Amino acid sequence: MPEHGELIASGRAADVFAYGDGLVLRRYRTLGDTLYEAAVMQYVAEHGYPVPAVVEVSGPEIVMERIDGTPMLDDFARHPWRLFRHARTLAELHRRLHAIPAPPWLRPKVGGGDAVVHLDLHPLNVMVTERGPVVIDWTNAGRGAPDAEIADLWLIMANADIPGGWLERKLLGLSRGLFLRAFLGHVDRDAVRAKLRVAAERRLRDRNIHDTERTRIQRFVERWAT
Repeated sequence: MPEHGELIASGRAADVFAYGDGLVLRRYRTLGDTLYEAAVMQYVAEHGYPVPAVVEVSGPEIVMERIDGTPMLDDFARHPWRLFRHARTLAELHRRLHAIPAPPWLRPKVGGGDAVVHLDLHPLNVMVTERGPVVIDWTNAGRGAPDAEIADLWLIMANADIPGGWLERKLLGLSRGLFLRAFLGHVDRDAVRAKLRVAAERRLRDRNIHDTERTRIQRFVERWAT
């Protein structure tokens, strides 16, 4: 692939660079093949789901459409009155994804199931754009149970580290809690609680999870799982 441009974003597993007119290059820091991720994105796009268009893949690199917008988490931080709207949008994005029939080639996730699952469908991976929400980062997608995906989201949103100083962490923690409660109001919470343990087993194997997050997840499951 040609040389990339400036660094746009950096996550726990990959970096995203500008890549020509209207494109970005997502590069993973470990060796791997992005063909699977690209195939999932193209499959859900064929079913009308909002994802960036894939242009090219090569080993640990994938070139895709550049999405002009703001991560839902940042948009909420700037416009807190949109909390309930964003919570509804996130719930609707899960519902739409889980309604897509899962093809047999999808990798089984969180105990398996019959639905397409993203397994990182949280406010950082939803871009708020003029054309509506667009879901990014399909690294962990596969075939699983909808309630298990919601349980995974509950674990992450309730227990992920919050950056910043003490006051910032306190305010963001309160906002995150309000958002999470609003989101969970759109799902069957009892059914989701029944999947917390299987979701936690997967998350605790994730090498990107920090030790403090790992401890909080374990305590959370003991408190809330059925």
